[in-house]
Amino acid sequence: MRPIIRFSSTPLSRGISTSAPVLAVAKPKKAAAASKGGKQGFNQKKKDAASGGSGGSGQATIALKFSMSGQPPDLSDLKRLQPSNYKSENVGKSTTFTKTSFDKLKVFGLSKKVERELTSNGGPASVIRQLTIDLSKQLDGDKGKSSKDARYVLTGERGSGKSMLLLQSVAYALESGWIVLFNPKATEWTNSSSHYIYDSSTQTFNQWQASQQILSTLLSNNKDKLDSIKLTADIDLPQGKTAAKGSKLSELVSVGSKDDRVATQALDAVMGVLEQQTQYPVLWAIDEAQTLFTTSKYRTPDYTPIEPYHLSAPRLALDFISGRRSFAKGTILSSLSLSDPTNLPSPSLIQGLTLSSTQPLTPYTQLDPYHLSHASSNLQKIEVPYKMSDVEISGMYELLVKKGLTSENQSDELFMELKSSSGDNPYELKRGLNRLRASLTV
Repeated sequence: MRPIIRFSSTPLSRGISTSAPVLAVAKPKKAAAASKGGKQGFNQKKKDAASGGSGGSGQATIALKFSMSGQPPDLSDLKRLQPSNYKSENVGKSTTFTKTSFDKLKVFGLSKKVERELTSNGGPASVIRQLTIDLSKQLDGDKGKSSKDARYVLTGERGSGKSMLLLQSVAYALESGWIVLFNPKATEWTNSSSHYIYDSSTQTFNQWQASQQILSTLLSNNKDKLDSIKLTADIDLPQGKTAAKGSKLSELVSVGSKDDRVATQALDAVMGVLEQQTQYPVLWAIDEAQTLFTTSKYRTPDYTPIEPYHLSAPRLALDFISGRRSFAKGTILSSLSLSDPTNLPSPSLIQGLTLSSTQPLTPYTQLDPYHLSHASSNLQKIEVPYKMSDVEISGMYELLVKKGLTSENQSDELFMELKSSSGDNPYELKRGLNRLRASLTV
């Protein structure tokens, strides 16, 4: 008779048996009676795998520790992006956003691409460009002007740095005592991602969620200034609510941000108060503004496309962009984004702003008269060049090196190769570095 051989089970092995009884069919186990107060159905918790399963007393696990990763780059020696550093002698210099400004920028809700770029590899940093200085000087000059005479739009080819320049301008205003309203993702107003309902009194579609978001970010980043502005008259809102004369503007903003039933009307009233007050200059910055000049993805009940000027949030923005409404003291600064090929400037916007485009415009091209009117309302174009200057592209390369986005062995040859292949375009320079890193890791 052959002996029975058994191996004892260990945390990394199963029990093995060569005896005949192993081949026998196991008797079915009786279902355990449910505990008196136990949960049943899909909410019942699974047995913790760490406690071991049938055939073994446990499972081996591999833990990745922080010590196995590289140290994050140290950017503490860089200048801070503060108003005192917006000087011509700092063009091409790398700077980091102050914690206060960057926290406020994140509250506004940055696009995924921009936030990923700023939060990785050592933190939020950028290079000061000549246009960074020019825009800050423009804001200083417009402090006492009506926004009707200070309406700008950043234009330029894809990857030229429009969004970063807009971000630097917003940071400057935040640090310089402005009331700042920033909408970095205007496409969310037109991409049919939030609720809307038709309002017969205004003959527009109310977007209460968008209104609440605008009011919420306005309050979060400007509460101290809104506290000091007092209402000069009673303001009646739906649902029998009233903002009394003499009360703080921040209280009206708070009501609208918390109650979706009055959010759209409250936002319109708040903007009306900001139009009249002269205590603080107001900056309204809007990225992805091209989406306001083309048919939205919203539909009526009979599936008719809705134009942005029939939606409450885009219509309000268009009122200020076109100059129909204006702040007594302030600036409207918008930017066109070309990063999404499904949301490019419309023929009406191209015609109204006389933009360069590969789209041929012929006498048969259909132009929306309202979009054309908004685009040709004396908006001042600020063209962002495709190429950075030599000192700017050199500063960009040095920042990317400092953030650890290249190999450790730097050389003038590598810089000149990347500079030549990128055409001095900031986006293409980053792409070239990414391709280089990919080839080195394959």
